[in-house]
Amino acid sequence: ELECALMRFALMSGCPILGLCRGSQMLNVLRGGTLYGDLAAETGTSIQHLQPNGPTYDSFRHPIAVHKHTPLATWFQDTLGDEGGELMVNSYHHQGSRHLGKGLLEMACAPDGVTEAFYDEKYDPEKGNYVVGLQFHPERMLGDYPGCKRVYENFLRACCAFRQRADSFDQ
Repeated sequence: ELECALMRFALMSGCPILGLCRGSQMLNVLRGGTLYGDLAAETGTSIQHLQPNGPTYDSFRHPIAVHKHTPLATWFQDTLGDEGGELMVNSYHHQGSRHLGKGLLEMACAPDGVTEAFYDEKYDPEKGNYVVGLQFHPERMLGDYPGCKRVYENFLRACCAFRQRADSFDQ
């Protein structure tokens, strides 16, 4: 309950949010979206979204299709080019976003149609607007793609802008 209350407070205050894995699912639900409770059972997918513990737990990847003209496509432009394309991402989940919540837009999906990344339609890190959900863990893929670091650079940029805006109101 505490983490839901904190995320609800962050959403109400306009604080930048980067939700990863379960955090993206919580973010979606708090914005009015819905979840698949068990991807394999509810979708019949052949994609392994949840890896068993073992030697491949952290090295397994599955493809996602990144939509062009999204923040994710911009962060990974060195790898994808201008038209979006495919990334191979890690996967540690058996649940996933079914329907996106209010104001959330899909940035990427797995071949089975499961949303793997989304963002708020008001995304603008220069103004402190950053609400992003990623089903994968870019911090565990820093060696895979330069774009993984850009996820955090843009989040930090949004946090700084949010803080500057908040400080200007306090004066």
